[in-house]
Amino acid sequence: MIFKDRIDAGKKLSQFLTKKIPNGNNRRHFVVISLLRGGVVVGDVIAKKFSFPHLALPVAKIPAPHQPELAIGALCFDNLYLENSIIRSLALSPTEINQQKQIAQNKFNSYCQRFNIKKRVFSKIKNKNVLLVDDGIATGSTAHAARLFLKNQRVKKVILLSPVGPTDFNEAGFDEVIIFHKDPSLSAISQFYQTFPQVADEEVKQILQINRSLTY
Repeated sequence: MIFKDRIDAGKKLSQFLTKKIPNGNNRRHFVVISLLRGGVVVGDVIAKKFSFPHLALPVAKIPAPHQPELAIGALCFDNLYLENSIIRSLALSPTEINQQKQIAQNKFNSYCQRFNIKKRVFSKIKNKNVLLVDDGIATGSTAHAARLFLKNQRVKKVILLSPVGPTDFNEAGFDEVIIFHKDPSLSAISQFYQTFPQVADEEVKQILQINRSLTY
């Protein structure tokens, strides 16, 4: 165990970031984008620490058939990221892949509806330095799908922040990756937290409601 909970993880990442975030007017070029749902709690701590705007980004993992915990990719709005090596190893047919994509699409649509998230709000982040935050990285599919979406919004940089992740995480495409604790035998994000409950919808909505009053 490394972290007490997601708030503790956010505090530890914030302390680490203190040395990297510039002072003065340059700070207005940063925005925190956190992945629903657990990443929102971690991102909220970081956003408050540096007085950065904060947006939540829905991303849905595409589960493998009969193995819902194994990601074969992820999607974020119109952006699709596939783990081709996993797809090949499972010998999945195009029909099977499309069926699993539909499961993820349904989940993604549910996120957008429940948390009232519209794609157009992300037009505000053009030319910003994005701190992309999650509460942990397993395969990295959701982080990569989010990266593809953010790059299409013409942001200046995408800096991935995570409390924990695997040592072999594929960093390609990110401008910078900051993982507080890397583990070569990572099997479950929860093993690095003392308390790691599912984040309730109401907690997410409360965080988002506070941050929607901020300007960009």
